[in-house]
Amino acid sequence: MKYYIAGIVLFAIFAALASFIGHDNSLTKLDYSAFTSINNPQGKIINEIMITLTKYGREVVWIAATALLFIFGGKEGRRAAVLLVMAFIILIPLGTALKDEIDRPRPVPVSPDNMLIKADNDPSFPSGHALIVSAGAFIMLARFNRGRQIIPSLILAVEAFLVIYSRVYVGNHYPLDVIGGTLVGTGVSSIVVGFSRHLNPIFSRLDSIRKK
Repeated sequence: MKYYIAGIVLFAIFAALASFIGHDNSLTKLDYSAFTSINNPQGKIINEIMITLTKYGREVVWIAATALLFIFGGKEGRRAAVLLVMAFIILIPLGTALKDEIDRPRPVPVSPDNMLIKADNDPSFPSGHALIVSAGAFIMLARFNRGRQIIPSLILAVEAFLVIYSRVYVGNHYPLDVIGGTLVGTGVSSIVVGFSRHLNPIFSRLDSIRKK
């Protein structure tokens, strides 16, 4: 039940945040100010790190993590991989629908040199990268949070944070975009984790297949 409640609360916060988007108010002014502070390239090495994170930190890292969990993670790894796939399948169309509905334009950096990577053509809010990586990090921390098993969860959580930060750094998103994406991503993944107890027949079937 706690996961369902957490998901509902996160969705409510997202809805409140979304209501401010597109209006000239103190929150969006603060958002613009924070964007110009973060979208401020700090040198070639950091720029390349952020570009790499924003290019490969979503699909490449999380597809690989899900596959490795399923193949080498044992029973618990397979179950976590199923939850990751469920969350991603929900979030991809949901994120597209939310972007189209809210229709926030992509940010325009103060200087063309600050746009380190070409922005996507879709609307800006919420960030699709933040949706996926935050969902992945939440599920990992929810399923693997004891003893040594928490180490890969923490590594992936740090990776998720850096990917989220990189989206603002390279000039593709406002801070509120990635905050909104994180709210939805963790909200959906929280509900998926809560729902996982109803998936025991599927998990048992997967376990029996692996034993054959």
